[in-house]
This record gives sequence, structure tokens and C-alpha cells, in this order.
Amino acid sequence: MSLLIWAGASISANMIAAPAKFQVADLTRAVALQVGRVQFLWVGYLEMFLAALAALAFATETPRVQALVLAALSVFTIQHFVVLPRLSILTDQVIAGTALGGSKLHLIFIALECTKLFALLLAAAMALLSPTLQTGRI
Repeated sequence: MSLLIWAGASISANMIAAPAKFQVADLTRAVALQVGRVQFLWVGYLEMFLAALAALAFATETPRVQALVLAALSVFTIQHFVVLPRLSILTDQVIAGTALGGSKLHLIFIALECTKLFALLLAAAMALLSPTLQTGRI
């Protein structure tokens, strides 16, 4: 169950709410970026908790599910400890009006997010179709 909750939280916060705030006409780009920074901080806390739950169930799962959970955990680690800190620097530059131009970091984050979601959903589906369904671990 934790994998599906993690996937749902990620979809709602990172794929729906994050871009939606830029559609509000009265919200300046700087304010939207500041809101996004706080949003990703709190979503990151939730994801860390859900990742810990997934890691706890990791050892008792099938090798295929383990590989997918490990992939999701790896992508999450890259997102939060490599990509997001660099995006934070870019955000500071945009807010200060000193950004030098476009960046592909957002596209990299989105690609990683899609990869993580695919791994989470596939792992959850495989776990639900396996005998672990009776234990309710995933």
C-alpha cells in the first residue's frame, strides 16, 4: 500500500499542483517559485517517510519488486539530493532577476519523476499480484 500512496502523493504534488500554480494570473512567477520551494520541501518529507516504509518491506518482496523499489528509491535520491539543490540555485537566480536563461533541469526532474512513478506503479502491481497480497505490505 505504501508504494501506491507514494505514487499518488507524487502525482498530486509534483505533476498536478506544481505546474498548476503557474496558471494563476495574479500569482507572480517569483511568488509561485517560492511556494513551489516550500511545496517540494513538504512533499519531500512525505516521500522520505513513504520511501522508508517501502524500504522496510523491501527484503520480503520478490526480486522483481525489489529491483523496482530500488529503482524508485534511487531516482528519489537523485531528485532530492542532486537535481533539487541545483533547481533551488536556479530558483534563487530567477527570483533575484539574475537568471541567465533556460535550463533543462526541470525536464530532467520531470523525466526522473516519470521514471519513479513507473517503477512505483509497476512494483505495486506486481506486489499485489503476488502472494504478498494477503499480508498487505505494499
